[in-house]
Amino acid sequence: MNNKIPKIAIIGYGAMGKEVEATAKEKGFQITGIYEIDNPLSKVTDFDFDVALDFSSPESVLENIKILAENKKDIVIGTTGWYDKFDEVRNIVDKANIGAVWGSNFSIGMQLYLNIIQHVALLIKKIDTFDIGIEEIHHKHKKDFPSGTSINIANKFLKELFRYNSYTSDPAEAIADNKKIPISSLRTGEIVGIHKVLLDSEFETLELSHIAKNRRGFAVGALEAARWIYNRTGLYGFEEVVSNFWT
Repeated sequence: MNNKIPKIAIIGYGAMGKEVEATAKEKGFQITGIYEIDNPLSKVTDFDFDVALDFSSPESVLENIKILAENKKDIVIGTTGWYDKFDEVRNIVDKANIGAVWGSNFSIGMQLYLNIIQHVALLIKKIDTFDIGIEEIHHKHKKDFPSGTSINIANKFLKELFRYNSYTSDPAEAIADNKKIPISSLRTGEIVGIHKVLLDSEFETLELSHIAKNRRGFAVGALEAARWIYNRTGLYGFEEVVSNFWT
């Protein structure tokens, strides 16, 4: 783990941005800028920070990445809903020779959960009696669905279970095509995040769950990612960062 503490900027000052700010202060990070709608990154002239943590919106994240790359700043991308631009982001990062970490979920516990899911997928690879279903529940302010984390979970199964070829958030499509993993999304209240995987057969049902109690776990993970990516180059998934912590 990198012991250097970089100077950071926070992009996006919603619930997650505020949590990152509070946690960063507790952990001794120096915050030199907070940017949001009334103080956008596009108007910044003094980039006095080492790593920016972006928890903005799917609509603005790509432009933020371009600005940060032009100014040779490392990035932690906590915003979701931009993955259709993944190749473009990789090209921007590589061309600028900066470092960036992206993740659909910066919880350390979620990384453990994803490793468990990967192992389960391997275990049932040759057992065709289980149907897979994914459920995710988040607060009413979350715009994108299905969640990036639920897509990540689906991809763990798709990598190993060749009887599935895709996922869908459309119940009718899931019923019509049993080669698609169904993902159910619910947006209500102030729920931080619940993800469930159901493995159902004629004889039994297994349920694997991850429940986020608050946003602090995401903030801790994002700050560790900022510490890790400082002075590195290339685009990394948060799973890769965490695997370095464990080895």
